[in-house]
Amino acid sequence: MSINLELKPDEERALLERAQVSGRDLAGSAHPVLQEHLRTPEHDRSQDQAANGAPPLGEDLIDYEAIASCENEADDSISLEDVRAVTAKIQDSMARVVIEEERADRF
Repeated sequence: MSINLELKPDEERALLERAQVSGRDLAGSAHPVLQEHLRTPEHDRSQDQAANGAPPLGEDLIDYEAIASCENEADDSISLEDVRAVTAKIQDSMARVVIEEERADRF
């Protein structure tokens, strides 16, 4: 099925931004958004829209405080080779290791 939509300039800009971030064309980017909208229960959708009026864009998901914290705590004496040597020893996924360490810090 094919449909035509009239978008406001800011809506078109947001959709184009999503398409660029995902590496898709405009239609390829719009289709998953529509699918997600149809899968999301109505009460969840209304809470999301009430919070900020629209689903978050890529820029909205960046945690600038976390980036600044990492930059402040960076140790320039550690070389890239040192990092590669240590991370090469990790047998599991990096995400799982970080999650387990965070969990251990809490308990």
